[in-house]
Amino acid sequence: TTGGGRVDPNAERRLGNPSDTKWSEIDKTRLYLIGTGLYSFLTVALHPLTVIKIRKQVGVTTPELPTSIISSSESLIKSNIHQYYRGLGVVISLAIPTRIIYISVLESSRERIESNAREIILNPPASIAKYNNQLQSLLP
Repeated sequence: TTGGGRVDPNAERRLGNPSDTKWSEIDKTRLYLIGTGLYSFLTVALHPLTVIKIRKQVGVTTPELPTSIISSSESLIKSNIHQYYRGLGVVISLAIPTRIIYISVLESSRERIESNAREIILNPPASIAKYNNQLQSLLP
């Protein structure tokens, strides 16, 4: 409903199935700003765990290297937290543009493939025209 208690006629369209949303209809600036912010926040929050995991995988033996998840959190509290954020700038500076390119290519490709597939299903070539009923069942 809108502010005056009226039903918004566009509400169903806005809240509809997310897979029905076209890439061309999305506010990309807002998506990139909010998405990048959330992705960066998660990266910053999880970076110490990534550092601990990598150190364990390569076998770095240091006195402050934890041996379990519980001791990992204790180690983070007791030790110098800055050591766990070393390299974060490089990770974020490379991950953000990569994520933007990945999402853009994925969504634009999905939209193109969907439109091409729909065209083939609705107007099948002669070689697959005999399967027209089965093709029509593929449409949402």
